[in-house]
Amino acid sequence: MNKFLNRDTISFIILTVFLVLAAEIVLNILFIITEPDVDTQRTQSQDISFTVSANKLSKEYNDNEVAADRKYDGKIVIVSGEIHSIGKDITDDAYIVIGGSGFLDGVQCFFTVSEQASIFRLSKGQHVKVKGEVRGKTIIEEMLSLMGVKAYGNVLVRNCRLQ
Repeated sequence: MNKFLNRDTISFIILTVFLVLAAEIVLNILFIITEPDVDTQRTQSQDISFTVSANKLSKEYNDNEVAADRKYDGKIVIVSGEIHSIGKDITDDAYIVIGGSGFLDGVQCFFTVSEQASIFRLSKGQHVKVKGEVRGKTIIEEMLSLMGVKAYGNVLVRNCRLQ
């Protein structure tokens, strides 16, 4: 073995590489948590296409999803209504559901990690206004309709920020 690459030197190099990689991972996580993400910044910088109540938006989608998608999908909206639930989905994305009167009939507004702090202080029953991008209906509703089951579903709004 080369006298410059003894066991202690190799251990030191491996430890140094490990520590540099660990530091990079921690810094990347901190950057993700503290920096607003690009999608939310893009959405929030765009002009508002519609200002609508959550109940009206949900009703338009339930009455005619094709027409509602043509009107709203991909558009920037300010949607307002009463909070019915606050939670996280299976991918750990935070959301609030506003409007509607029961299960899967409101507007589900998703917040990125950088925006989650704004929903810590919210509570059910509170009236809010949220700016975000409409993304159609939930997949659950679409799967049920493929099976011939009439089902309602939340309208999805992404990259949200409280107004």
